[in-house]
Amino acid sequence: MIHNEHLQKADELYEVRHDNNGNAIHVYIKDGEAIIFPSLHDLVMRVYYGQEVERFYLEEESLDALYDESAYDYYTLKLNYTQQQNP
Repeated sequence: MIHNEHLQKADELYEVRHDNNGNAIHVYIKDGEAIIFPSLHDLVMRVYYGQEVERFYLEEESLDALYDESAYDYYTLKLNYTQQQNP
């Protein structure tokens, strides 16, 4: 399941993809780039406070492929995505 919400500016979008079993990723989209976070806390700490947190990046166009994955947990998705980018 995916929920989304526009943030402070019209060009910022927040999405959360979850499976209702405690697995979720939090996605911040701006200017065609998506940043994937394991938690909402990490997203807020990075986007609003500039802290170094766990995350990975991909192009916004790649989100559909990421969302089509059967996995919902962050670390499996990150591993699958990074293996596809660096075969």
